[in-house]
Order: sequence, then C-alpha cells, then structure tokens
Amino acid sequence: MPRKPDPTLKPAIIEKVTQHLLDTKVEDVSVRSLGRVLGTSAYPIVYHFGTREALIDSVVDHLAESVSAAPLDPTADRHALAEHLVATFGGLDEPRRSLAARLTFELGSVEALDGRDREHVHHRAHVAAIAAWCLEHGYDRADAEHAAADAVTAARGTQWSTIVDREHTDTDATLRAIADELVAGAEYQTA
Repeated sequence: MPRKPDPTLKPAIIEKVTQHLLDTKVEDVSVRSLGRVLGTSAYPIVYHFGTREALIDSVVDHLAESVSAAPLDPTADRHALAEHLVATFGGLDEPRRSLAARLTFELGSVEALDGRDREHVHHRAHVAAIAAWCLEHGYDRADAEHAAADAVTAARGTQWSTIVDREHTDTDATLRAIADELVAGAEYQTA
C-alpha cells in the first residue's frame, strides 16, 4: 500500500527553495541540485511539483502572496498613491521583497521565449490600476495610459537599480517622486 504524502512537505520545500534562491541564480537551480539542498533525492520535488519550472512558479506565487499590496483605489489621494507604489514596488531592503523583484526580472526577461506571460499580465495589471487612478484624477484616456505605463516602467527601473546598485538607490523615495509626477500631471490636466 503506498504511503500517503505528507501535507507539510510541499510548503516546506517551497520555503527551503525560497531561502536557497536568496543567494542563487535561477539558472543554477535544477531538480537534482534542489534535492541536495533539501537533503533528499529529487523524488519529493518531482512528486509534488512535476518540474523545476512548476516549483519555481510555486515559489513565485508564494513570494507574491507574502509581498503583494492592496489594490489601488482609483479615488485615492496623493498620499495613498505614493504608499501604494512603495508597497507594490518598494521595500527592497527586506530580502523576500528583493527576491520577488529579482525573480520578476530573471523570469520575465525570458518568459516570452517559452510562451509564458505571467510577468506581462502582472505588468499590464499595474498599468491598468495606475491608469484608472489617472482617469479618476482628470487625465484623458490616452494621457492616462501613457502616464501609467511610464510610471510602472519607472518603478520597475527603480527596482532594477536597487538590485544592481543598492548603495546608490533610494527606492522608496524614488517611488514617492513617481507618485508626485502623476499628481502633478493630474493637476496640469485639470488646470
């Protein structure tokens, strides 16, 4: 009679792999190497996840749950907009948030090559949320989409800058400046 799988093993594997990825490149991770990290064979990984990609996707989902911000209310004031940007793209001094941002770049940069669109979908959702805020605050439709796309691109650029040059990047201050630019654009639109 086969053994029943241990329900605590899958979350434990995800947590251990998350810790491993804090200082390991995704490209250096294989099912076999993860088995060594876990002190086991590759079997539990294959059993619970099937593939390396499915395991990495589970880690990304796990990180997204732990670092996701509340949705942006389109009627939010300037302070709430800034706090939303910081909650969504900032806080990279915390290792898990930094790992989530790093994985966004590592996985997002190659996802189109294998037919995936996870990071593209998340990117477009961020743009749509900011565009809705812009529309609510006086931007016309075309300007709202343009300003939102620019804001999300700038926020992602700030994350990248933090990843590659942490000592010279103040992520949260830059994100607040992006919010200030959106607010200034709204004031210009309604003037």
